Amino acid sequence: MKTRIVSSLLTVGLMPVAIGAQQPALTPQDSAFHALNRLAYGPRPGDVPRVAAGGVLRWIDRQLSPDGINDERLSQQERQFAILAYDRGDLAAMYTEVQRERRERKLAAAADTMADRSEANPIAQRGRRLAGEFADLAVVRAALSERQLYEVMVDFWTNHFNVYLAKGADRFLTPDYIEHTIRPRAMGKFEDLLIATAKSPAMLFYLDNWQSVAPGASPPFPLSARRGQGVRPTPKGINENYARELLELHTVGVDGGYTQQDVIDVARIFTGWSIERPQEGGDFEFHDWAHDRGEKQVLGVRFDGGHDMDGSSSSWPATPPRCAT
Repeated sequence: MKTRIVSSLLTVGLMPVAIGAQQPALTPQDSAFHALNRLAYGPRPGDVPRVAAGGVLRWIDRQLSPDGINDERLSQQERQFAILAYDRGDLAAMYTEVQRERRERKLAAAADTMADRSEANPIAQRGRRLAGEFADLAVVRAALSERQLYEVMVDFWTNHFNVYLAKGADRFLTPDYIEHTIRPRAMGKFEDLLIATAKSPAMLFYLDNWQSVAPGASPPFPLSARRGQGVRPTPKGINENYARELLELHTVGVDGGYTQQDVIDVARIFTGWSIERPQEGGDFEFHDWAHDRGEKQVLGVRFDGGHDMDGSSSSWPATPPRCAT
């Protein structure tokens, strides 16, 4: 029933509005062409007569349930992309390796300031190769997939929850982010996708939330002593980058009524949301020592103190946070 209602709403939205004189009725081919341009990447050869013959409403219904669409032609092409065989651990290990190679190159050529920028730089080479292959994969999916609306929504949410592929570890985190965070939730609930992106290592790294800690917090052990991996600087306090992006772009919008204090309290909510070391897989990791357990208030909603991960709906108390009076 829900699918039928959404399908009907989409159909109404696709209907052209007559201005002035009465417009001639659309032929089935016109309707199919219009739907393919609005809900897909445009008609491919043979698509218009096929959709027209089967009925535009029936095509829309099928697009709203992509799991039921046979996409074997795309599946065969996807097997050619080696990048899909990598999981997050593989990509994290690759990042660790290129970082080690980069340090060794710097030590070996300390006097040559251009050495690390050369074409032979392994981190640049592998980053470009991953980016190129992933861009090719996106084009193949857009062109060949029978799940056209699904691919359009993947592209939409990838842009909405944008990360920057060329920023450091995101060269290696982005493929996993799109494959395992965006794609499985592209046709689901916005709340689920929002929380998944917030916990994604790619987003945590891109907007620096992995370094955000409660003011004055310090780890229970020296970061330099952790598995002998060398000295790492201790984060100094909260970072507002993700909190601002969350409010301004991901949710309520720039005119959504939030204040600078709201931004600060959202940042406090997400303190401690961090990333495992690449050597350990580079997955999401919550640092309880870094979390601000004080009371927060965002857009008039109060978050009681004393909670871990109170930015995640799955860990909020059974009763919603009460509004401040």
